[in-house]
Amino acid sequence: MSTLRCISRLSRRRPLLVVITAALLLSQLTGCGSDIVKTPPANSGQASSVVPGKYLFAALYTNYAWAKTNKGLVVLSNGDLYRFDVSATAATLPEQALTDDVALSRYFEAASFEFVKSLNKDQLDTLWRASLPVSNKTLGPQQSICRDAGNFLYLQFQPTASRQQQQVTLYQTGDFRQQQTDERAKASVDYLIKLAVEQKIAWQLDPNGNNWCSGM
Repeated sequence: MSTLRCISRLSRRRPLLVVITAALLLSQLTGCGSDIVKTPPANSGQASSVVPGKYLFAALYTNYAWAKTNKGLVVLSNGDLYRFDVSATAATLPEQALTDDVALSRYFEAASFEFVKSLNKDQLDTLWRASLPVSNKTLGPQQSICRDAGNFLYLQFQPTASRQQQQVTLYQTGDFRQQQTDERAKASVDYLIKLAVEQKIAWQLDPNGNNWCSGM
């Protein structure tokens, strides 16, 4: 006999029993899949429990004005810093929507992929979690500021409940400049720009200027 028919018969005899039975059935149906999603969304306010994917951050420089340039650095969740250069390949960064670690690895490791050094993992974790509330929706307006300077892009990778990665632009400069309106991105941006200058992905050409056209 089906559950619904059983409840229907009981309802004519014992109304209170029907209410209790229905409540138990409902709790089982709604609770059976509660363990499917282990990681809360990055913007849920539970940043301390979010588990990062393979990559935390990246700084990219692309320019096709004179000669093809497509290089950058990437920070792994284990604290390792790598420098990559895929200028001689057809590799392109996955579209700025949901992607995954496999697609990102296919891009970063398409050609030269060199270990640079191990960074302070605790500091990286603090920076990454502090900027988890930041999203592409909090980006400010894009401004045209330079010509033939290329594009410098500073990214954070945020895991989703579907185990994919959301690419979030923390800062963009070069031909076009775009900043985050969310101040929680600032510490990560400053850290990444410093790394980019150290690894000659960006340059300080004018100590007294803004250096927007050279990646800062």
